[in-house]
Amino acid sequence: MAHQSGIQGSSDLSAKFVDALSDGTTRALKVSIVGETLEATGNLQTLGTLEEDMDRLHSLLEETEPCYLLVRLDGGNGSTGDGTQQPTGNKWMFCSYVPDSAKVRAKMLYASTKATVTKTLGESYFVDDIFGTDAQDFSASGYRRHRQHVDSGAPLTEREEEMQRIRDLEGYSAADMPTMDSRRTHVSGATCPLTDGARTALSDYARGTVNIVVLAIDPRSETVDVDRAETLQSHDDVAPALPANAPRLVFYWYDSSTSLFVYSCPASCGVRERMVYSSFRHGLLTTAQDSLGVAVHAKFEVDDPKTELSAQALAQEVADRIPAARAAASSIGGAQAAPAAQPRFKRPLPPGRRPRTSTPPASSSGSG
Repeated sequence: MAHQSGIQGSSDLSAKFVDALSDGTTRALKVSIVGETLEATGNLQTLGTLEEDMDRLHSLLEETEPCYLLVRLDGGNGSTGDGTQQPTGNKWMFCSYVPDSAKVRAKMLYASTKATVTKTLGESYFVDDIFGTDAQDFSASGYRRHRQHVDSGAPLTEREEEMQRIRDLEGYSAADMPTMDSRRTHVSGATCPLTDGARTALSDYARGTVNIVVLAIDPRSETVDVDRAETLQSHDDVAPALPANAPRLVFYWYDSSTSLFVYSCPASCGVRERMVYSSFRHGLLTTAQDSLGVAVHAKFEVDDPKTELSAQALAQEVADRIPAARAAASSIGGAQAAPAAQPRFKRPLPPGRRPRTSTPPASSSGSG
């Protein structure tokens, strides 16, 4: 929450605003900070439409003194005999005028007191807001520019832009797209639509029967299926096991005590693929860990599996993410990475079993 100045509105300001609400003839009320209070220091009567009257607001403004202007919007439910619309509604626009030439202290005071004004007079009355540093910002043309900006809508977020590109370029209907509800389900881990083959592969992985499981998602049916499940003989075999132009979700036993989860999403992948895989991966992790007993000790993303999942890169990832592996890696100098010393896979221990500790045999002084 922004820091407030502590300046309060005077009883006279509140009374004049109440009068303006009831009389229907006040177009604008000027509010200034006088000493340590907010005071009504000017007003403008209604002579025409909102835009016509806004061209008269400059008479309330001073070149170097900030102020607030409370401007009544046209109500739209009354008119005079000559067709002029009466401001019969009680919806107001809050205008903050802070000229560039104002003193720094004054700028800070007005910036930190704005919320006090609306809270004192009633926030529900104010439905629009303009900030300006020049009198022209509060003219009819300035108001039109403001409304055009507001009516054009806020800029799209990155995800909204992706959704729009999908509809425009790939021709999917709105019903085909992953909805917020479906993404929320996957992210929360409540369900993950795994095929029987994928479940079997992950169960084998949890038992150590295989040391890598590569999963793919069918974007049409939105189900997770097994792409490959096998035992690799070297860390150098990980990168070739993944496609260079399609996303994959990968579980890999780096060694007998380190299980990795890798989200591989090459830069060449389409927008829809990225969205689908991104929205499924958290639910997949939850299902794999909670329902199928899969251990995961580190997880990371790559967009260039050929280089980021090389034996050298994997050794660095493990060293950076797992303290024990980091300590082990620090004892290996230069380019001699851990995978080169452990090229073959060692089956992990079953769940619940601790590794046995054994006393190494005493070395013989005569051994050569």
